[in-house]
Amino acid sequence: MAEERESSADSFTSANEGTPLIWRAVGKPSLPSPASSSPSPSSPSFLAKLNALVLRAIDACNPCVSRRPWRLFEICDLWLFPPFLRRRCQAMLTAEWTHRLPLLQSASPAELAAEVILGALDEIDGADADGDGEGLTVVDFCSGGGGPVPVIERLVNQKRAQRKQQPIPFRLTDISPHIDAWMAAAAQSSHLSFVPQSVDATDPPPAVISTTNNSPSDPEYTSGTRVFRLYCLAFHHFPDDLARRTLVSTLGTADGFAILELQDRRLLSLLMMALDFGLVLLVTPFWFWNDPLQLLFTYLLPVLPAVLSFDGAVSALRTRTFGEVVRLVEAGREGEAGVVGEVGTLERWGWRFRGGRELHTWPIGYFNYVVGTRVQGGGGGGL
Repeated sequence: MAEERESSADSFTSANEGTPLIWRAVGKPSLPSPASSSPSPSSPSFLAKLNALVLRAIDACNPCVSRRPWRLFEICDLWLFPPFLRRRCQAMLTAEWTHRLPLLQSASPAELAAEVILGALDEIDGADADGDGEGLTVVDFCSGGGGPVPVIERLVNQKRAQRKQQPIPFRLTDISPHIDAWMAAAAQSSHLSFVPQSVDATDPPPAVISTTNNSPSDPEYTSGTRVFRLYCLAFHHFPDDLARRTLVSTLGTADGFAILELQDRRLLSLLMMALDFGLVLLVTPFWFWNDPLQLLFTYLLPVLPAVLSFDGAVSALRTRTFGEVVRLVEAGREGEAGVVGEVGTLERWGWRFRGGRELHTWPIGYFNYVVGTRVQGGGGGGL
């Protein structure tokens, strides 16, 4: 699912250049192996090749609408937006993450996210002598009401159980804790917990600092585990200065991180957000049939679909590419990363960074991610 990584330091491979991508029937990109050029049972079928051709043609007409992220407001972030409506917007977003749409999706976005996280955890495990994930915790920052993370936790640990690997604990955090929602979620899994105190992503408390801490604070005060930071549909909310300080903190106090987004600044992503208005109208009676207020503010007073569509478009315009995230890391460091596109790998500053873009809703919805893992022996501390 992820592009191949080069082993040499300071290396970068763009998946948009050189060897073309092959889209499998499930809609995930991968680099073709040398054997794929000869007939074999694993060769792409005619339908898979046709699907790849259609997707490439559509993507060729899918330009980025702005040269840099826009700093706009989302209605759900406004203090005057009623909390009971905000909760229902968040519930719909979570449902869109965790449900699979028949025909249009081969997997739910939460399943794609779980695969990305599993790959990153495997990288960290590979640098560990035991490689069993023991002493590793996934800490979700800016959790809000929990979002899809409880489902992602279950998917990750189900897969690890199938591999006979140790379960990985997940921890919810936020600068404004949602204790009631987190307690309900944590009650459903022995591997999900939360930090009840306020957690600032730029200045985390000891409870979420890795044992490999490189920050100036006393290394004795850490969580007692290695930490993998997760930003699930959250990083686009940060303005540049806050985003840079968050990354500095991440590289100094964690062993890995993942930034997950369901949107980007491309034209068809904005179209996807406009179509979300209709999707909300379509799925609400199936997903929220027992919530009268959800039904009322979807059909009689269509506030929820309007807000979700507007906020989705704003989120798309706020979202950073892989290259833009790398440039935030680069600020203030010696040496330059060079030209970095939307997808690929880069090894620099004691870390390996990987950006990816995968189809989540055929034919125009793309899941975007940026993953970073500490290279064994790498410094990677704060600026």
